[in-house]
Amino acid sequence: MSVKVAEPYSYELESLPRVEPGTSTNPTTAAPSRVASTDALDGEQQREEDAVALPPVDGGIQAWTFVVCALLLEALVWGFPFSYGVFQEWYLSSPDSPFRGASESAINAIGTITLGIQYMESLGVMFFTQRYPQWTKPMMIASLITCVGALTLSSFATQVWHLIALQGVVYGVAGGALYMPVIRWMSEWFVDRRSFAASFIFGGSGLGGAGFPILANALLQSVGFRWTLRTMAVIVGVFGGIALIGAKPRLPIARHTTPAPLDFSFVTSPVFVFVAVTVFVQGLSYFPVSLYIPSYAASLGFSSLNGTLALAAFNLASVVGQVLFGYYCDRGPYTTAMIVSSILSAIFAFVLWGFSHSAVLMYVFAVLFGGISGGFSSVWPPAAADIFSAQATSPFLMFSTAKGLAAITGPFIAAALHPKSASNDHEAGSGGWSGYGFTAMTIFVGSGMIASAVLSGTVLALRKKGRKSE
Repeated sequence: MSVKVAEPYSYELESLPRVEPGTSTNPTTAAPSRVASTDALDGEQQREEDAVALPPVDGGIQAWTFVVCALLLEALVWGFPFSYGVFQEWYLSSPDSPFRGASESAINAIGTITLGIQYMESLGVMFFTQRYPQWTKPMMIASLITCVGALTLSSFATQVWHLIALQGVVYGVAGGALYMPVIRWMSEWFVDRRSFAASFIFGGSGLGGAGFPILANALLQSVGFRWTLRTMAVIVGVFGGIALIGAKPRLPIARHTTPAPLDFSFVTSPVFVFVAVTVFVQGLSYFPVSLYIPSYAASLGFSSLNGTLALAAFNLASVVGQVLFGYYCDRGPYTTAMIVSSILSAIFAFVLWGFSHSAVLMYVFAVLFGGISGGFSSVWPPAAADIFSAQATSPFLMFSTAKGLAAITGPFIAAALHPKSASNDHEAGSGGWSGYGFTAMTIFVGSGMIASAVLSGTVLALRKKGRKSE
């Protein structure tokens, strides 16, 4: 599927001074005029050489180096909050936790606020980088330093609100600013293979979400949360610095640039409205599972390692799902991917999660649900290009905002459906289905995925109607 996005800048070349034979633009001598004309011509030739020397689109060592570095940033920025379920379980239940006995909603807010901010601040970050492109890389460097500082200061927290402010708000703001510029640069490096490249980049969150939980659990059990957060700060700082070397734009920043303002004329499109609502509803069902898998494992009587491995499997499976869905969306209609992902996710929630009372079934559910529901985000690039091909970045950022709202709202609903008293429920429900304090949450997740499937079918119908009217 060919996806084209208007470039964010227009480049202007300075006109060369015209010099008539035997005349001079300087009142005293012709020599300075010839020098000025030569300098201008040299500058013109240099700009043409720079244009010719641009690295190729959709392939080449520099393009794939960008993908690798963007994937690394994705893994660091998103992988850490995606592993928050391990921290949440430790904060709430570990005898060594200084926050044991705190409100589950308050502990829950630490991770959900991080994700919500990172998703929702994309519009502001993109506006800044388009208006001040020369400050994009310095902003990313400053954001990386802030992320490291936020995690380091979080390690000295004594109150839950300290963690909400530092590990939640500050890390969320800085993390979004560190990562979001690669979304705009991806449109410069990839056109025809954009969905495929995006699936690899977005898969970084799954890789980070698989590695961070295992590391976090091992550290939390051995050295406590303070040195765990300090270790995480070092990892983010070192690998983030490496990633910033190759994460760069393909197009040079011209001396004279005219920013192309973000255009939101597409917001009245019925297709956009239903895709955005579908992204929100699907996210409502996705995030509670990723956040509560460690708690579910604990309710079944399994060790913290079992819950950690289930979360790691969930996040890692999303990498495979995103790559497969991204590959398909480059060749087939994205609405099919939306419908299939939603229907299968609903089945996995009601059947697999409902009867997952053993470690094996829990892992099977984590892999299948994580891969199929996690792959849903690969429909964003083709859907954005279909809705507004002139500037696909704008609807893409709106989808990100919708998922950010879901990242905050979904887990808060889940916390209400899983009160503290549910932690004492260690029996299966009627007929062996669900139970263990997760019956209401299982129904919520499965029903949300059914609603997502219905909304996806509506998107398909609207697209068909739109093509007939053309």
